[in-house]
Amino acid sequence: MNHQHSDSPEYHSVPDLKPTSRRSSTDGVQLSGDSRTYAVLAHLLGIISGPLGPFVIWIAMKRNSLVEHEAREALNFQITVWLVSFVGAILTLVYIGYLIIVLAMVLNVVFCVIAASYAHSGAPYRYPFSLRLIDSSQ
Repeated sequence: MNHQHSDSPEYHSVPDLKPTSRRSSTDGVQLSGDSRTYAVLAHLLGIISGPLGPFVIWIAMKRNSLVEHEAREALNFQITVWLVSFVGAILTLVYIGYLIIVLAMVLNVVFCVIAASYAHSGAPYRYPFSLRLIDSSQ
């Protein structure tokens, strides 16, 4: 059975985690192990620290375009998760807020792990459902 769909875009397919020489569209050079490590950390720290971890990496690694891009994406997503959780907290008065908060937490873990796997393979990742509050010009 052939599972290739040539007409369907693969925006967020799971990457092959074998070491590759793929180049990122963000910096045009082969990625070093340190860059990948910081990019992975930017995504995974968001699960534990919210926007604080990605913010620190974004500020500290501005000279590395891959890490800066990935940390900015993670930071934008974490801010979005916090805003959704805040709305959920307000809506707990009508009980729907509990569902919103749990859903935000689950999606946070899922999308952060997917983003970290992209960063590990050296590919840029763009979170779905994320407000772009911090853009690349800042």
